[in-house]
Amino acid sequence: MKGEVGAPMPGAVIEIRVAEGDRVEKGAALVVLSAMKMEMVVQAPVSGIVKSLAGSTGMRLEGEDLLMTIEEDK
Repeated sequence: MKGEVGAPMPGAVIEIRVAEGDRVEKGAALVVLSAMKMEMVVQAPVSGIVKSLAGSTGMRLEGEDLLMTIEEDK
């Protein structure tokens, strides 16, 4: 689904920069992941409202695990 944000690769969540109910613009930094001694910033694929967070700081993820859902602006 277009508003679903998944982990681009396996790793650990080291920072979540948004909360449920926040308005985000396409390209905004949402989550910082650590994988293989690198940090990767996951960006919003669409503009809208953060509806749900599926991840938490310190959580280990596999590639494509759901991080959050964004309700896209109409």
